Amino acid sequence: MIRERYYCGLDIGSQRIKAGILKIKDIHTIELIGVYERKTDGLKNTSVSDLGELSECIHGTVHTLMKKTGIKLKEVQLGVGGELVDIRESRAVIPLIDRGSKIITTADIKKVNRQAHLLGLNVEEEVLHDLPQYYLVDDVDVALNPNGLYGRRLGIHSFMIIVNVNRIRNMMRAVHQAGYDVAHVFFSSYAASEIALNDQERLEGCILIDIGSQSTRLLIFKEGNLKYFRKISSGGDACTHRIAQQLNLPFDLAEEIKKSYASVLSAEQDHAEEILVKRENAYVPIKRGSIYQAIEPEIESFLEGLQTVIHESGFSEHMNRGVVMIGGGSLLSGMMERISQRTSHAVRLGKINIAAKRSLGNAAMFSPVVGLARSGFKKSFKYAFSSHNNHPRWGGHMIQRVKELYQEYF
Repeated sequence: MIRERYYCGLDIGSQRIKAGILKIKDIHTIELIGVYERKTDGLKNTSVSDLGELSECIHGTVHTLMKKTGIKLKEVQLGVGGELVDIRESRAVIPLIDRGSKIITTADIKKVNRQAHLLGLNVEEEVLHDLPQYYLVDDVDVALNPNGLYGRRLGIHSFMIIVNVNRIRNMMRAVHQAGYDVAHVFFSSYAASEIALNDQERLEGCILIDIGSQSTRLLIFKEGNLKYFRKISSGGDACTHRIAQQLNLPFDLAEEIKKSYASVLSAEQDHAEEILVKRENAYVPIKRGSIYQAIEPEIESFLEGLQTVIHESGFSEHMNRGVVMIGGGSLLSGMMERISQRTSHAVRLGKINIAAKRSLGNAAMFSPVVGLARSGFKKSFKYAFSSHNNHPRWGGHMIQRVKELYQEYF
């Protein structure tokens, strides 16, 4: 009998730290147990500025979540933001046999993947996600999965999401100092795509936009795979800073006003309407119109950047499933409508298509931590076993895998 296991995703953002726990029995039995977030301390511009503060913050986030859920775990699946990752394209070819041809095995596929890593990586870099685009058999036949085909040479064209190990070392140290082990490291936005997008969206063409506090990540999926990734150096904090500067408010108060009253649609609000804001010992009236005017230049600049990136990708006409938005910035009132108008694509907020103990209101914000937890499960033997077990010929698959392992190592 397969027992349930628990996986904890930890997403360390520049403004907020989020954690989430999944209970997983097999690939079909997954339940979201709980999520928790708090303000980030000890991190500045994606770099650790105070190790002690960040460690305390991580411990407080994970410990509180475990206390709320009654689950105790020692390891987390760590997510890193788009500022710390990059995408690398690599090609490689390996010979399979001198004469004739042979059946391509999983070992051959792994070998050409490793060769692509060697050719595409620097010493201090590590692959977070290996995304083969296609394989070439004998430099002619294109195959998405060459396993079982005959060939003499095997080539690969691959995308790799990479991270500079030196840049995340202090973040991992903070997690260890908080009392937890890092089981795996993933790119948060890509992990979120595993939860926020369905199979049809990934297959037919979809744009995932993850609006964070300091930057925005744009990922384009087609034919079931990531085809394009870009970063836009504008996030939710830019609007907050504009409100703070234009209305002469402290940043934290400007952030509250943005979340509660800001809208990026002019027609959606009464510009003359006033809201009362507490400043020191008095309440000061602020017109809604002044909030809109403060953020509109930043919103327009953001939309122009977004439109440019989508156009440069060359995939704009092939996005049959439109746009899915996640991240805190996606919740800004009117943002969905503005992006839809600018890109001419249908837009929806990301959902978490997993059973949950209680309804999760801001699913678009917590997609990354849920995706991180699920990505940790996909790295486990339990996932491999349940995936094969679900296949009608799983026994044959397991025997074949044992044979391949024997050939590879002996």
